[in-house]
Amino acid sequence: MITPTCSKCRAVIRSEDVNVANDLAYCRACNLSYKLSELTTGAELADGVDLRLPPAGATYRNDGAGTVVSASHRALGSAMGVLFFALFWNGIVSVFVLLAISGTMHNLHINLPDWFPAPKMNGGDMGVGMTLFLWIFLTPFITIGVVMMGAFLSSVAGRTEVRIHNAEGVVFTGIGSLGYRRRFDAGAVKDVRIDDRTWRDNDGARQRKTCILIETREGKLVKFGTILREDRRKFVASAVRKALLR
Repeated sequence: MITPTCSKCRAVIRSEDVNVANDLAYCRACNLSYKLSELTTGAELADGVDLRLPPAGATYRNDGAGTVVSASHRALGSAMGVLFFALFWNGIVSVFVLLAISGTMHNLHINLPDWFPAPKMNGGDMGVGMTLFLWIFLTPFITIGVVMMGAFLSSVAGRTEVRIHNAEGVVFTGIGSLGYRRRFDAGAVKDVRIDDRTWRDNDGARQRKTCILIETREGKLVKFGTILREDRRKFVASAVRKALLR
């Protein structure tokens, strides 16, 4: 049985201060109320993972200067599926992109290679207005194609990494050195847990999103790890929790 503990003082919350029906737990010493489900999830993370035995694709390192927890996004099955769809999508879009390039070069009076499609639209040459309209029309389709190729590269070589050094924490998501970073105050972390939410979209279809959530005492929320495999996500959450909530 998992015993809930206060995230602030680390004391065990007594059974009489736990209300399972209302999902509440109350720490008398700190005069703080918590969601019971959040506390038990954190305790389960802390007790259920051995940092010395990370799953394949995950690493944990504490060299005295700081802690680094990393997990790969690699998932070859997903990568092949995304690649197939990306090639299909971009193959179709590329035909219209070449036509837009052809129209642009024609209006700039630049000679076209023989293999380029002719800059024709409705039987006539593409004017400046039609060329601009075509570029604007294609922009969202090009963006989707770029995003899909990024998703493929992430599934092959991407990673999520958390670095904790002194009072600074950094969450990195990306490929190599390219990606985005979110910083947080490591000394002000209130809780680290796995947040699993379900909802229904406008069509009534059930949606689910699972991520790692770092919450600070100031109310700042850092969410990451959505694309990690479940075992890697749990390992990263457990390692970061142990490093920040000692």
